[in-house]
Amino acid sequence: MDISKSSGYKELVGLWPKTNGTKRSFNSDIRMGFAFIMTAIVSIPFVHALIRVWGNMALMIDNLRLTIPVLTILLEFVIMRWKQTVVLTIVETMAEDWTATKLSTERDVMIKQARIARFLIIFGSIIVTTSFTTLIILPCFGVQIRYPTNLTDRNKLLPLQTYYIYDTDKDLLYVLTFLSQAIGMLLSGIIFIAINAFLGFVILHICGQLENFKQRIINLVSCKDFNKALSSSIVTHLRLIRYADNIENTYTLILFILVLQFGIVFCLCGFIILIVISDEKLNAENFSQISYLLSSVICLLSQTFFYCYGGDLITEQCNAVYQTICDLEWYTLEPRKARNLILLMLVAKEPFLLKTMAGYISVLLAMRN
Repeated sequence: MDISKSSGYKELVGLWPKTNGTKRSFNSDIRMGFAFIMTAIVSIPFVHALIRVWGNMALMIDNLRLTIPVLTILLEFVIMRWKQTVVLTIVETMAEDWTATKLSTERDVMIKQARIARFLIIFGSIIVTTSFTTLIILPCFGVQIRYPTNLTDRNKLLPLQTYYIYDTDKDLLYVLTFLSQAIGMLLSGIIFIAINAFLGFVILHICGQLENFKQRIINLVSCKDFNKALSSSIVTHLRLIRYADNIENTYTLILFILVLQFGIVFCLCGFIILIVISDEKLNAENFSQISYLLSSVICLLSQTFFYCYGGDLITEQCNAVYQTICDLEWYTLEPRKARNLILLMLVAKEPFLLKTMAGYISVLLAMRN
């Protein structure tokens, strides 16, 4: 498995790090520029529409529940492009792990984690496809999931609450504007999948490496060349620490922004759901709005759960490694060899922590203290 090559979402939007050649770099820059411009084309009319409806609470919230995620995705895109050097280091580290000589059991662990990552990518793709269909396709058949308003809308409704300085009622301009919104939202969904799927993959990869490392520690005492095996274990653990630091360097700011987005958008969606439910005239349009809002809330909760679970999973694996070192039968070793184990214990004592990715239980404990 050559992880250093990609034909997936990150490559499609130019986020896959440059690994060879100027031609590849130029093509990647073109895709990156196109994705950024199309997403920005959607974001600017969103903000313009927000200014137009300022003062109307219901319309502002209806606008913000989409404006904030789109702006967040655009900011994530810029951050990931800015961190290309660090991302390349992460990719090269994973490629070395896959190409290194390993036992069949260790490779099975890595394959299992890769399959879980593939499942998460499929799950995310289904969510994005469903959201795109609800936002863009259903309005083509007259099913609106937003509030029409004469403050931003003209005679021909667009799928998103945006405002343009030109007349979108003209047939050609309407079609071009509709296509720009569809392409922009599609690319926003692809960027969302690319960034979050890559995070899930690197987290599952490091969990697999920690599990393999734990098995090596278990067999450490029985090794014929103990000092060589211990030295190799320390080098491996230091390498995992650098790998975790690179993940933190890349995703700390992104995760912080996503946590803020979750808190704001979750409250906005809840407020709109209460408004729609309290409306006495429930119809098919209101039902479609409620369905979309509920799916948005479930998506936000699932996304936040995966972030928290990923942080707890890494901490759990680190604690398991440290506990394995403590449970070694060191008393069967020579005193000098037993003392050398202290070096490994000192290195493995502190678990890997990804800031803003604390687990739910960790947050509750912090609040209690």
